[in-house]
Amino acid sequence: MTRDEFVSRYGNVYEHSPWVAHRAYDGGIDDSDDLAPIFRRIVERAGPEAHLHLLREHPDLAGRLGTALTAESTEEQAGAGLDRCTPEEFAAFQSLNDHYKSRFGFPFIIAVKGLDRHQILATFKERVSRDRKAEFRAALDEVHKIAALRLAAFDAPPAVPSEPVTLASLDGLVERALARAGADADNARAIADTVMAAERDGTATHGVFRVPGYVAAIKSGVLNGRARPRLLPAPGAAVIVDGDRGAASTAYRLALPVLAQRAEAEGAAVLALRNAAHYAALWHEVEYLAERGLAALACTANFPYVAPHGGRQAFFGTNPIAFAFPRAGGPVVFDFAVSTMARGAIQIAARDGASVPPGVGIDAAGQATRDPAAILAGAQTAFGGHKGAALALMVELLAAGVVGDMFSDEASADAVASGVPVGGVFVLAMSPAKLGGPDALARAEAFLDRLAAVPGARLPGASRHARRHSGAVYTVPTALLAEIKALAGD
Repeated sequence: MTRDEFVSRYGNVYEHSPWVAHRAYDGGIDDSDDLAPIFRRIVERAGPEAHLHLLREHPDLAGRLGTALTAESTEEQAGAGLDRCTPEEFAAFQSLNDHYKSRFGFPFIIAVKGLDRHQILATFKERVSRDRKAEFRAALDEVHKIAALRLAAFDAPPAVPSEPVTLASLDGLVERALARAGADADNARAIADTVMAAERDGTATHGVFRVPGYVAAIKSGVLNGRARPRLLPAPGAAVIVDGDRGAASTAYRLALPVLAQRAEAEGAAVLALRNAAHYAALWHEVEYLAERGLAALACTANFPYVAPHGGRQAFFGTNPIAFAFPRAGGPVVFDFAVSTMARGAIQIAARDGASVPPGVGIDAAGQATRDPAAILAGAQTAFGGHKGAALALMVELLAAGVVGDMFSDEASADAVASGVPVGGVFVLAMSPAKLGGPDALARAEAFLDRLAAVPGARLPGASRHARRHSGAVYTVPTALLAEIKALAGD
């Protein structure tokens, strides 16, 4: 890539400031590097005058106040709905922006990805009254955040043809596809509920994208589509369930009500789910418990996909961990794999012909790569280096060691080829009221309110819950929808 080509591609990552790309290129880099930290260092070293120039080059927030917009800024503002402000909202933005610019000498700047105009307006009202030095730093950090998002967009997959669907029609397709593969009514319904909950919340990696995998696993016999989970004898506050090699979704219909009842009675209880295929997002089970007033932690091991820290071959699973805590307005819930990127996201990148960010994985020879297909044939890396690898180890010892099921490296080649892991799940349920006292939930609520008041802070899982109640139009890739229709016999 020539200097002119590099600058043409990256010159507007920092709004109207191609000098950043010029200096980056002259420093001897190319677009195979992770550019975000390099660009950030160049900007930070440029000094206060350059920083002020960057801030002044950004457009006024509503995009209607006279500043010329780059194509990137126009698209971002439209994505947040800033081009659809009501006259009252626009007047509020104008008034705040006039006050803000008179105080700080530059327009209000915020990375709008994942926000709507109502959230942006609320943040605007808070930041306009900040200390000048603190706001200068905050605004510059938002500029860096916007630049990083724009750089990430260069690696985003190309647009995939999609079409709108209703959740009801999609739900029917999923259930029919599972039934046609050999699942009975109870198992098909349990799996479909889990798939559709993920689709509803915008978790594409665990929504209908998973249906062909479920169908193939049922047809091959890896997954028992007619499973009958059963309770096993268990000591004290333990619940032990054999999933009969069916989907964890089916086993939870038996296991979670018993676990919740025992935790409410004893203060805490643990579920050891064995011999079940956990092919879904992990937040479902902990959210179920949090909606019943319990704090919950869950984890599961799967196939050897992740290299241990310093290793050059896969050994741990992606080993997701989920946590939920009850709240009156809806629980705080998060769910993440210990791998740098979820495997489903790497699979989608491979499907769509996109590269992945640096540091996601290594190829079969142990060399770092951004090629998702090469990573799928090699190994993923744990986030945070040795820290993420330590969490992967913890999950193995809980979900396999404590539960009494397979460790990730014990999975057979045939099972790995199926893509649907059958093994153990560890779930811990705790009653804040029983353990922390009658005011435990109120104290936690006050703490979460203080956290939400921290400028720029967002509670984990908030965007997923916001989508759930947004009334958004749902779309599915056209090719995937056609595949599911074929599986359903439509």
